[in-house]
Amino acid sequence: MNNVLSKESRRRFREWASLFSGKLFVQIVVYADETGTQGIQKGKEPAPGVYGFMDSVESWDRFRPRWENALKRHGAPYFHFRELSRAERFGNNESRFYGWSDEKTDDFIYDMAITASLTAIPFGGGHALKRMAPGATTSEMYTIMFEQYFSDFSDTMNVLFPKFNGKASFFFDDNNNENWIAVLNKIHKAWREKDSRVGEYTSVKKGDERAVPCQAADLFAYVQRQQLEIVFDKDEIQPSRVLDLIISRNAFPKNHPKYKFALMPETKWRDLIRQLRDYKRKMDATNKIMGTPKQPYSLYNHPALRALFTTNEMRTMIRLAEKEKLQNGGQPTPPV
Repeated sequence: MNNVLSKESRRRFREWASLFSGKLFVQIVVYADETGTQGIQKGKEPAPGVYGFMDSVESWDRFRPRWENALKRHGAPYFHFRELSRAERFGNNESRFYGWSDEKTDDFIYDMAITASLTAIPFGGGHALKRMAPGATTSEMYTIMFEQYFSDFSDTMNVLFPKFNGKASFFFDDNNNENWIAVLNKIHKAWREKDSRVGEYTSVKKGDERAVPCQAADLFAYVQRQQLEIVFDKDEIQPSRVLDLIISRNAFPKNHPKYKFALMPETKWRDLIRQLRDYKRKMDATNKIMGTPKQPYSLYNHPALRALFTTNEMRTMIRLAEKEKLQNGGQPTPPV
């Protein structure tokens, strides 16, 4: 019965997808909604942004049952990063994740991140509220974020799909903020004139089965914002974390050393992440026993990762990171 329902669900998705012009589907969740950007006035949200994944219609079709199966493995009804905070899990008895332990929650987050990383390509942009001029408006913040978002889409297409001349259709998590919608309409129209690959956009409601990929984008948005908060606070690039590595798996062109991650079979990719997580847990446990603070964790010191790259490839990655920093006017950028 479940198989029949799955086939019917996928058929409905393909029929819906055929209504749009894009050969690529871009599923987006926005961490710049009305609640998230109140920090512009209150100083509580230092790095709001707009993030999403792009993939082909066919890949999104295959993605949805994989994502739903991963949810079932953990007994979760859906994925929403904000509801997985300790405050929610232990302070809100109406939460669907109430009482979940830290270990169960971490296993859930990493499994869903790996599932999202199998084929989808991440991109987006955030900004530091601390770098906005005094008295900056919400519209000005939205404008910066959407400009960065579409600019990164264009750059990503140029690098990964230089010969693609079709269109991408954009799908946003449903939003009723009229100011946000007005800015998006303005920036989207400008980018459609600037880049012919930018196609139409529409919103999908949270309860709609077609919005399932937006749950993956929610994960990416939260992970990226967490990292950017530290980057902008310390004003320097931070080492990649395990979650950063997972999310960025398909973000590199074939001539980049990290393209090796995208070529890994799923079983080998999952095993690599397991090794990295085990090492991190042991290091944190040792620090706790010794009463010392958490130490910086350099992924590329791990034997499993060092074995993947030659010395020259490691040097190339360092050089590319420094080049990216210089191209960005010396401003810190997220790790890759």
